Amino acid sequence: MKIFWMSAWSMVLLLLTGSPSMASTIRAFEPDSLNRIVESQQGKPFVLVVWSLDCVYCQTSLKNLSEEKSRRKGKDLNVITISTDSSNDPEAVAMMKQRLESLGLAGNAWAFGNAAPEQLRYAIDPKWHGEKPRSYWFNAEGARVANSGVITSKTIERWGAK
Repeated sequence: MKIFWMSAWSMVLLLLTGSPSMASTIRAFEPDSLNRIVESQQGKPFVLVVWSLDCVYCQTSLKNLSEEKSRRKGKDLNVITISTDSSNDPEAVAMMKQRLESLGLAGNAWAFGNAAPEQLRYAIDPKWHGEKPRSYWFNAEGARVANSGVITSKTIERWGAK
């Protein structure tokens, strides 16, 4: 019976996403998560985008990154997202997944976990006060530059890998 339910669940995922590989996961971002993210990207440039579902400017930033990523055919623009929405809210998680999947940005997605939002913001950047959109452009050596405001093609040209 257990095998049947696992197979049924797999079929539901397949029907909802179109393929098993498209089923994305929103991971809980906790105070130690940034270190894990940076370690996982060692030697590769990437942009870390902090956003939320209710931030209109964040949606523009995500759209611009998606378009640039499509132009580059996914090469040289590694995008990691952190939503300040709760990873404990199933409805919000579903909306985050839908938004990121529609833009092709669901590959490495996080949302605020159980710690206090202030603690999580501090873990990302002690100098950050919560304004969004916020992005961090990491080079291959791990050095980063913070950017507040909408990510435009000029922002990507200036900070993004070419």
